[in-house]
Amino acid sequence: MDSPDKNIFGNRLMLARKMNGFSLQDLADALQNKITKQALSKYEMGSMLPTSEILGELSKVLKVKPDYFIRQGIVELGQISFRKKSDLSRKNEEAIIEKARDYVERYLEIENILGQEQKFINPIQAISVKSKEDAEMAANKLREKWELGTDPLPSLVEMLELQGIKVLLIDDEESIDGFATITSTGVPLVVVNVKGKSIERVRFTIVHELAHILMMLNEEIKDNHKLVEVLCHCFSSCFILPRKSLIRMIGGNNRNYIAIKELISIKEYFGISIRAILHRLMELHIITENYYKRWVIYMNKTYGAKSEPGEYRGNEQVKHFEQLVARALSEGAISISKAAALCNTNINQLRKGFISVN
Repeated sequence: MDSPDKNIFGNRLMLARKMNGFSLQDLADALQNKITKQALSKYEMGSMLPTSEILGELSKVLKVKPDYFIRQGIVELGQISFRKKSDLSRKNEEAIIEKARDYVERYLEIENILGQEQKFINPIQAISVKSKEDAEMAANKLREKWELGTDPLPSLVEMLELQGIKVLLIDDEESIDGFATITSTGVPLVVVNVKGKSIERVRFTIVHELAHILMMLNEEIKDNHKLVEVLCHCFSSCFILPRKSLIRMIGGNNRNYIAIKELISIKEYFGISIRAILHRLMELHIITENYYKRWVIYMNKTYGAKSEPGEYRGNEQVKHFEQLVARALSEGAISISKAAALCNTNINQLRKGFISVN
């Protein structure tokens, strides 16, 4: 049997299988038993290699280009802590992790082709976060370091990508919110599930997961999962809606009554939910805890547990990867077949997406 370094095909086959949520038997069944479970096991162990015909069948069933199986250098992901419900299966966890790994590998490959590799440095690594006040300080410092001012952020995904942070938006089962990690080579990755989520919640989750990467927490706090989540929530609220901006829009430091139209206006301007705005107002002592609770009851009774009035008209889309592929194509750095492999699609589909390709 080959060593892990030499067994490129076997390792890739195992990752592609997990990416699809398949056991060895599941894959054999999907292949309609053209390949037995035992043969697949031998492929993964490196004791046997498939014919070109079988490779084609594997590519089709596993929804990857044949190039995937010979791609060098498997990216190692760091510690992953899912924000999920208890019913998320291990298979689904593995599938999401492998989709993220595959995406990062393709992203880094096109960056390497174009000489666009970025070394990420945490701008707030000097701030030790032990409290909500520290989390707000870190959020403000990040805005300062990235020269964002206190204005609304129209596209959080674009902002992160420009800073060298890879973002993957998935449309998966609602049992998972997302996760964040850093690769062994220092590349930060934020993965967010958009299924069943409003745009405001997607934005909040993006920054929440960013906080998991950037906030410097001591070991004692890291062991307190509930506190970590509270601090990440605080960071997200403060980053999306800075204190100065909120106070300016709400018109003072103490409010006994707030109209729903005021909250809708802030929501639609900053892209943050009314419930998050109300919680932030309570945290800043602009409204009392009792008034906040009355608002929560009113919102749940009137709009339900998840819905609320107002509509933020922005959107969050991953664009930078495809922009790099389009640039490489237009500059002749890659062929159209290579572009299709990087985008994990066929040439005809690629031509539809990239109008300028001849």
